[in-house]
Amino acid sequence: MKRAIAFFLTLALLFCLAACAGSDTDTSDDTSTDIVSAEEADAQEAANNAAAEAAASDEEQEADETDAAVDMSDWEGLNPLTGEATETDVSANRPVMVMLNNLKQALPQSGNSQADIIYEMLEEGGITRMLAVYQDISSVEGNLGTIRSTRPYYVDLVAGLDGILVHAGGSNAAYEKISSLGVTDLDALSGGASTLFWRDKTRLAAGVATEHTMYITASDIADYLASSSLRTEHEEGFSMQQSFVEDGTPSDGSAATVITVPFSGYKTGEFTYDAASGKYLVSEYGSAYVDGTTGEQVSVTNVIIMTNISTIEGDSKGRISVTMTGSGIGYYACGGKYIPINWSRASEDSQYQFTTMSGEQLQLGVGKSYINIVPTTCAISFVG
Repeated sequence: MKRAIAFFLTLALLFCLAACAGSDTDTSDDTSTDIVSAEEADAQEAANNAAAEAAASDEEQEADETDAAVDMSDWEGLNPLTGEATETDVSANRPVMVMLNNLKQALPQSGNSQADIIYEMLEEGGITRMLAVYQDISSVEGNLGTIRSTRPYYVDLVAGLDGILVHAGGSNAAYEKISSLGVTDLDALSGGASTLFWRDKTRLAAGVATEHTMYITASDIADYLASSSLRTEHEEGFSMQQSFVEDGTPSDGSAATVITVPFSGYKTGEFTYDAASGKYLVSEYGSAYVDGTTGEQVSVTNVIIMTNISTIEGDSKGRISVTMTGSGIGYYACGGKYIPINWSRASEDSQYQFTTMSGEQLQLGVGKSYINIVPTTCAISFVG
């Protein structure tokens, strides 16, 4: 704007000078007339060039500002879980959310590298399971697994995203919550979708325990949903609450090249920043966390750590209780830096809200996310 004002002032001055020169010059002197015209032309050209440069600079700045932010006012054409553009409009899809077995004996998992979001939480005995979230299950290739049972706090996550849960059984409390929250589920142990699940005979022949052999194929899920009467799109008025920017690196963040998340004495997760890809490479149990189908190491743009596991139930199996509502603290990492954050959740079927410590909405980087929900005593570490 300042450049534009300066240009018009300069142009006005040049016209004034030209008018004065015309009144004082002897028009019978052809040489003098030619000299003044040349000066005016040079000045006009310089002014035009200055205006063009100013306009180009303003356009470039506007383009940069546009590229820096992803417009979330209308999700059409964007994946609401990642902020990424999609070839077809999948913004209204109910995401498919799959319970993945994470015992050492069950690894490697399949289909985990294609998940838009991975949630990881503790279960009884210090083990963890993942809830892998897929916005467009029809675009996912290959098998998903191994599939395991669910718990009530995973059901809460599904309800908050209006998702469709894929699992193989669950605790009594989980089934009660599926019913009370009206969660749509595809269960390997009952219902019409049970025929979609299958056990890997190769793993069984190798002596792997039966409970670590259950799979389902992504295309079978997609076909089943397309042919069933189940609601596959969000109801009108539903919207994702998260916001994305092209570069989510916290400008005031501290260095976080390696992030260590010790869930328990059994499981420790590690996230190592890869500057070449701009993503965090995920590891666990001292090795790369890979997709058994592709051999690809799971990588994500955003790492979120929420501290809110606070109590343990006194049942015979040591099942834990995870506080899924209320508020708490955590951390957000992107681009090799991290900041402390706040989280809040109003109800069992609402979404998480993430804010900076100053109260502003957290802006995630466009891409996949890994969300760790850990005990309040978890000794998280960040290495620059």
